[in-house]
Amino acid sequence: MLRKRSAVLLVGALLALGLTPNLTAQAHKELGRMWTFENPPLEFFQEEYGFTPDQEWLDHLRLSALRFGGGCSASFVSPRGLIMTNHHCARGNVGQVSPEGEDWLGDGFFSNSLAEEVQLPGLEVRQLVAMKEVTEEVNHGIDAIVDEEERLQTLAANRKALEARAAEEAPDFEHQVVSLYQGGMYQLYSYKVYDDIRLVATPNLQSAKFGGDPDNFTYPRFALDYAFVRAWEDGKPADTRDHYLRWKTEGPTDGETVFVIGNPGSTGRLNTIAQMEYMRDVLYPRQLQGIGMALQRMEERAARDPEYGQKQRSQILNLQNARKAFQGFLDGLNNEEVMNVKREAEAKIRKLIEEDPILKERFGDAWTELEKINAEKTKLAKEGGSRGQLREMERREQDLAKRIGEAFFAVYGTEIPPDATLTTRISDGRVKGFPYNGTIAPWFTSLYGYYARHTEFGGQPPFHIPEIWAKKKGELDLTTPFNLVCTCDIIGGNSGSPLVNAGGEVVGLIFDGNIESLGNRFVFTDDVARAVAVHPAIIVESLRKVYDATLIADEVEGTGPGYE
Repeated sequence: MLRKRSAVLLVGALLALGLTPNLTAQAHKELGRMWTFENPPLEFFQEEYGFTPDQEWLDHLRLSALRFGGGCSASFVSPRGLIMTNHHCARGNVGQVSPEGEDWLGDGFFSNSLAEEVQLPGLEVRQLVAMKEVTEEVNHGIDAIVDEEERLQTLAANRKALEARAAEEAPDFEHQVVSLYQGGMYQLYSYKVYDDIRLVATPNLQSAKFGGDPDNFTYPRFALDYAFVRAWEDGKPADTRDHYLRWKTEGPTDGETVFVIGNPGSTGRLNTIAQMEYMRDVLYPRQLQGIGMALQRMEERAARDPEYGQKQRSQILNLQNARKAFQGFLDGLNNEEVMNVKREAEAKIRKLIEEDPILKERFGDAWTELEKINAEKTKLAKEGGSRGQLREMERREQDLAKRIGEAFFAVYGTEIPPDATLTTRISDGRVKGFPYNGTIAPWFTSLYGYYARHTEFGGQPPFHIPEIWAKKKGELDLTTPFNLVCTCDIIGGNSGSPLVNAGGEVVGLIFDGNIESLGNRFVFTDDVARAVAVHPAIIVESLRKVYDATLIADEVEGTGPGYE
């Protein structure tokens, strides 16, 4: 359903011309499938998967999911506040609490009782408990303002006032006004914040990041990238019996419909061609240069000073990840197929706006103005200019980006998903392998492959297995699935997201995407792009047979204390 009067007028104009706008989710596949919970595409789910979730199903998944720290995702997986996320999301916190003389980050940590769980200072997780559209309130008074900077200041003031009012009305929650569709819609999100988070379990660092930088953003993969923490309230484990995800150790089947529930951080699918060209030619090359220089300095110092290297492991890994991610984004922008898809989509919406007098008057020149600004920014970068000049251009660009977002929303409404905003989304897809390197990648890997990769690289880093895994090999079922892939739409921020089936059961833990998925930051495709997840079977196998963490495994599988 279209949400604005101008959108209704546009559709009427098209019908009068004998044109029928195709307003289905499939019609705009390049914009991806990061749906908001307030506007899920129920008809599309039914058409594509033969499944229409009811409101109870949607509410349960939303309330079971969490935003973890400042940039990851997580979920409740037991009635006693047990939280599942990625090792790489929690490793910074683990390093901070590891006692002198011990290396919990490198060696792993597994509590044997509630009393042994260790508080992680400063870590918070957020549960989205309420959503309310506030578009009119945020936009109040801006139509009469011509100056771009004043418009932006008014928008910011309106948002701040709404958040303050919400805090007065519901002081137990944290409130955030979120811009969707670059300002085409605004939602007031209210969160319950858990701030007593305690460490429960993390595997060895080498198992969690097996394959290191060479295997990052690749598949087939063998990364044990999981961690468990627990939310506590009033000195005891949080009571989450109403909303937590049940576990399915067997995982999914090939071709099964699955959903990712998480907090994708940032995409640029509503960016214009001009903006993408600027990022391709100026922004990303410069950012990559800066990341590369910082990483080189840290790696060189770590080679000279092992103590420094151990302390900075997490930061070095983060920089390696950023370098590979930004290179993937840049490669996507240098892919002419990607750019051509974007050009066609942009030409289509500009044509629709040009044909409607009302929309043409309001939005028609936005793309042209953005082209001029990005040309100026490119010239400024080449010739040199002040930071003040760049900030002024960015302010103008921000105002124009809002108009373009409003244009998209006026034409397509909620039939398209908004760009990622590090807020709770649901993404749909199927478990599915993909063609690569002239062959086919299977939909799951196994423990056989984990040990084989160690052997094939002669046990050399970063393909070496920890000693405990070598000792326990004879006790393990080597057919146990390790990692898996699906066609769900993810980006940074989705790390730690639960992968669930239509029954709402956990069938995986998202931790990465393959290299082909990085171009999806701007134009979505699922031909070969895949989300990569830890299979639930390897989590349980490692807990029970490698780390002797039976109590945690029981709680995860639903047989431990607290289950009715």
